[in-house]
Amino acid sequence: MRYILALFLVLVSCAPKVCPPPEEVLAKVSGDIPRNVKLYGHVKAGFLRIPFALEKRGEEESVRIAQPGVSISSSSLCFGGACFELPVSPSELIYGRFEGDFKVVKCDGELVLRSEDGKEIVIEGGKLKAFKYKDLTVLYGDKSPEGFYEELKVILGDIKLSIYVEGAERWEVLRS
Repeated sequence: MRYILALFLVLVSCAPKVCPPPEEVLAKVSGDIPRNVKLYGHVKAGFLRIPFALEKRGEEESVRIAQPGVSISSSSLCFGGACFELPVSPSELIYGRFEGDFKVVKCDGELVLRSEDGKEIVIEGGKLKAFKYKDLTVLYGDKSPEGFYEELKVILGDIKLSIYVEGAERWEVLRS
């Protein structure tokens, strides 16, 4: 009986690990982005605490930030005279919503998904942990009941920012 148990344990430990499909995993960790939403919060960079508002109306997205020298658009982040390309829109970063064809590249303890264009998503314990692309790394905190992530730590080369999303207002556009 001991030999059968030992043989079973050896077979189970040597069996190939079956990873879940990327689409299934991404659906669990990402939030649906409302068509019309206003997110507000602040960006913390060193001693600076900068309020922001992100407004999304349909496909259009705008970010207002109350600090000269800092600007965020749907495709770039400019801070301290340097601009960086954003691989996804700010709302996609905040909701952890990443579209594309991702493949599983690591599946032990943490799950790592990578797209052909170099975007990388790290999931640990069933939660979104990080998004990486070139020099950009976004580390994720807790997810709100509304589906957005409340804290994001953004690392762009030598620049480190924390984004705190404090709330959201949703509305529906009435059509006549």
